[in-house]
Amino acid sequence: MTSPKHNTHGTGILVGDHGILLTGVSGAGKSLLAIDLLEQARLRRETALLISDDRVLLSVDEDGLVMEAPDTIEGMIELRGRGIVTLPFTKRAHVHLVVELVEEEERLLEESALSTRMHGIFVPRCPVPRRGRIDGLHQRFLVHAALRALGARLG
Repeated sequence: MTSPKHNTHGTGILVGDHGILLTGVSGAGKSLLAIDLLEQARLRRETALLISDDRVLLSVDEDGLVMEAPDTIEGMIELRGRGIVTLPFTKRAHVHLVVELVEEEERLLEESALSTRMHGIFVPRCPVPRRGRIDGLHQRFLVHAALRALGARLG
């Protein structure tokens, strides 16, 4: 059984077996980081699919937090300086990691900062300073470190 769907500001992607929800204020660089992570996954020949950009429908099922694309924006993502582009996509995926684009870099995080609660479900959280605070390579390293930690917890 799935709970009601809640429209949320964010970008959802599927990289390998991991659903990633990117959150943050408008202009923080969610779409650009999502495109970067998807392109890097494609280069590694991993699954690299867009769920949704700008708006994500969140719900809960028996396996956890689920993200879905609203029908009107399936496969579309904004690339500033180019406009709306289409990417390979899938309609839904479970959320395994929330990447929160934040203003300030924290050097040493407390364990409590590495989890967030969304719709009653605790999900691993990866705070990543928005682009301009750190470069895209550093952002990517932070996300990959969080995915490795997630893999260790699941394995």
